[in-house]
Amino acid sequence: MRDREPKSESPRRGAARAARQARAEGRTPVDVARQLARRRSADERRVACELAAVGAADDPREAMSVLEALVADSDRAVRTTATAAVSRVARLQFERVLESLVAWRDADSPPLRRAAALAVARSAESHRLERAPHVARFVRPLLGDAEPAVRRVVTASLVPAFLRAYPETAFETLVESSTSNDPRVLRDVAMAFSSPAAGPLVKRALIVLRKLALDERHAIWRAVAASMWRLGRQRPDVVRPELDRWLDDEARAKPAREALKRL
Repeated sequence: MRDREPKSESPRRGAARAARQARAEGRTPVDVARQLARRRSADERRVACELAAVGAADDPREAMSVLEALVADSDRAVRTTATAAVSRVARLQFERVLESLVAWRDADSPPLRRAAALAVARSAESHRLERAPHVARFVRPLLGDAEPAVRRVVTASLVPAFLRAYPETAFETLVESSTSNDPRVLRDVAMAFSSPAAGPLVKRALIVLRKLALDERHAIWRAVAASMWRLGRQRPDVVRPELDRWLDDEARAKPAREALKRL
């Protein structure tokens, strides 16, 4: 019978072991993480990600400094591990790392913007109401991001999390953003109401969508149609009569017809 090969140690378990050893030697986990982050081995760099998250309890800003390089690593597995680590740090240390997250959001690097958006999405929690205004200020500049990978996170994770945790603040933010002249921003505002989290706001969402339905630019009216059919599946009693009215309005008939194909 062939001997089984021992299972390789997971990055998180490796980080826990490295943290214990570092402390026994009078060093900090973040110091060791910084060293491992420069290693050629992707496995060691993944341990660095987890070790930085461990050390964030003592020094969150330094931990974020280590993770900044790792979220843009050349290895996909390292990027994934680093992004998850950033989200854990942000959720537990939101106020202490918010400055770093804002800097990442404003960076030229798409991986940094994406990681920051995911981290804030996972930090938006309904029992942490004090975070609501910070999340609102964070979200606005990301609406209309030109990078597809960032936009997917913003529309599929960040905005839905914002709507679930802080619906009133999120709605106000979307209304303010709906006055933009940037078609990418307007597209993302329209798409925001396609999230299941928008269901409880359906009547107010229609006010915004009714206005955006007048925009003839393809990306915007298609986004309006997508939100209308998704909202319509949640609240047909409210959305179907609205779409029927749009059919009689030449200016809004196109998104109405598109939405009704899916209902």
